[in-house]
Amino acid sequence: MDADIVIKNCMVLTMDENLTLHAKADLAIKGSKIVDISPQTKYKAKKTIEAKGKLVMPGLINCHTHAAMVMMRGLADDMPLETWWRQFIFPLEKKLLDPNFIKVGVGLAAVEMIKSGTTAFNDMYFFEDAAAEVCKMIGIRAFLGEGILDVPTPDFPGPEKALAFVESQHVKWKDDPIIHLTVAPHSPYACSPETLKKAWKLADKLNLPIHIHVAETENEVAEIKQKYGASPVEHLENIGFLNERVIAAHCVHLSDKERDVLARRKVNVAHCQESNMKLAVGAAPIVELMGKGVVIGLGTDGAASNNNLDMFDEMDAVAKFHKAIRLDPTVMEAKTVLRLATSDAARVMQRPDIGSLSVGKTADIIIVDLCQPHLTPLYNIYSHLVYSAGGSDVDTSIINGKLVMENRKILTVDEDEIIDRANFLAKEVRHV
Repeated sequence: MDADIVIKNCMVLTMDENLTLHAKADLAIKGSKIVDISPQTKYKAKKTIEAKGKLVMPGLINCHTHAAMVMMRGLADDMPLETWWRQFIFPLEKKLLDPNFIKVGVGLAAVEMIKSGTTAFNDMYFFEDAAAEVCKMIGIRAFLGEGILDVPTPDFPGPEKALAFVESQHVKWKDDPIIHLTVAPHSPYACSPETLKKAWKLADKLNLPIHIHVAETENEVAEIKQKYGASPVEHLENIGFLNERVIAAHCVHLSDKERDVLARRKVNVAHCQESNMKLAVGAAPIVELMGKGVVIGLGTDGAASNNNLDMFDEMDAVAKFHKAIRLDPTVMEAKTVLRLATSDAARVMQRPDIGSLSVGKTADIIIVDLCQPHLTPLYNIYSHLVYSAGGSDVDTSIINGKLVMENRKILTVDEDEIIDRANFLAKEVRHV
């Protein structure tokens, strides 16, 4: 039997419902799908990867980021969110954002994510057609949401044009295997009820996820209460916005009632621990939400507020932060946190074909080199991945069945050229 890729003699961490772990197995890929996981595959492949001493696992899924903001990494640190946004980020975006900025930034972000184990990411930003072109060229799975706001954005004068653009892009990309669209109204404070309802209707019409910021700061909560007489989640509930399509990023400031609403409406939540800590916006009640059955995925947010896109770092921070604030070392155990970056993240993104490994699933796979001093000895693979491993331990990346990185070398683009372009663009950023 023929396959395209066979990975041999590896440990396979499936992250399936039963957390099946194969101590030694072969994994075969044909086209975009996994066709075999067995002790000794019968498949013969054009490409064989010897992976003794290595771990094969699902690629990590970044459920909330603004990829092109890598170009603002380290630009405005150690300040309140309102100051950061209004005095630094927004003026820069207004002056510099164009398709070239997005292509350079997204290219850099995609390489960073692939090299740290991320095979899919959920983006909200501007000029997302340019982002799609870059992601397609590099080969990373991307969920792209054009930022919809009531005020003019760098590429559209208002929400009507942005919504029309999303619909046109859906026609262009709807059958693409790795480029997926979302409808992305920025937030309840940046979008009127009318805009939010139109976004909801478009998502329903096109059968797309909805990506939105919700209840990130106390100021946001106060502003929504002043405008609408309700908290952000209550406001969204009142206008009929909440359902299982929604991916709500942050959800830091929630009342008990709001947590119940999110659970009842089956809203998905993208938790961005490192960004929340860096911007000091508060402690999201993730443990409590999970207890109510809310599906949670992890996100890095943008590199302007993190300051990297390494999901291994994110897992480590999530596990430790929630233990610390509750004085309880048993919460957010390693297995749970790993699910939030893989199988549960796939549920958040409404893509059950990724996030775990089994025959018939889409081959979004990473190979982690376990032969490292900081990963020795190996007693518990889940603990190692959450508390000890880093993005730099990822050796190989396969996305949609295609080999994108091998032996830490990106195969689809010239990494040095990507970095050179980013450094050249940074000269403009410095002068804003």
